[in-house]
Amino acid sequence: MSEAALARALRWLHRAEDLLLALALTALLLLALSQIVLRSLFDTGLPWGETVSRAGVLWLAMLGALGAARQQRHISIDALPRVVPEALRWPLHGLGQLGAAAICVWAAWMGFGLVLEERAFPLPFVPGVPSWVPMLVLPIGFGLLALRFTIAAFAPRPQTDLPR
Repeated sequence: MSEAALARALRWLHRAEDLLLALALTALLLLALSQIVLRSLFDTGLPWGETVSRAGVLWLAMLGALGAARQQRHISIDALPRVVPEALRWPLHGLGQLGAAAICVWAAWMGFGLVLEERAFPLPFVPGVPSWVPMLVLPIGFGLLALRFTIAAFAPRPQTDLPR
């Protein structure tokens, strides 16, 4: 695959991620708004609204974390690169990215185990959807974060260096 084709594919992937994040946020806000209106005006609500809202917040947080990691705007501890010599900054950055990837792999593995446990004794999440389905965000999301951090560890050095 050519470099231009890879760049184009990454742009489309980033747009799809941004669209998915915007749709999830919009859906969650509309659900919350409908619950407020139904409760205030009609003394009722959607019986599955709270359950879906809680799961939606988890999905939204994971999508937001993926977007933050993509833009290198995630929370990080950057004290060490500020005090080491210039030549060590980029290698230390790469090691930090690999450390974050390792933690995300572990979290994905734990999430996968949680999904397997839930599949063994499923409860209904909402009618027709077993309880393990919304939990898929854990292994999938952390797996994607691990991939992002691994790619960032080996990415070419940006034009602007790490902050000092």
